[in-house]
Amino acid sequence: MKITSIKNMLVAGATVVLMTTGCAQPGPEATKGALIGGAGAAGVTALVGGSGRSVATAAAVGAVLGGVYGDSKDKASQ
Repeated sequence: MKITSIKNMLVAGATVVLMTTGCAQPGPEATKGALIGGAGAAGVTALVGGSGRSVATAAAVGAVLGGVYGDSKDKASQ
């Protein structure tokens, strides 16, 4: 694995963490969904040989979609 790929994966991971620790506190399912979605999307994109930019983009999109799904589960359980 190239150094740039590792650096981009670290940036993507930091982005996911920062997205889940914003001003409003997300519920436990939203947090879990964002982490799983971001890590999963970044991992799959890296495994299929995506560029560093596509790995970071996939991590961001996966985190948002996972967070939205988890938030819907949090709201349904209230």
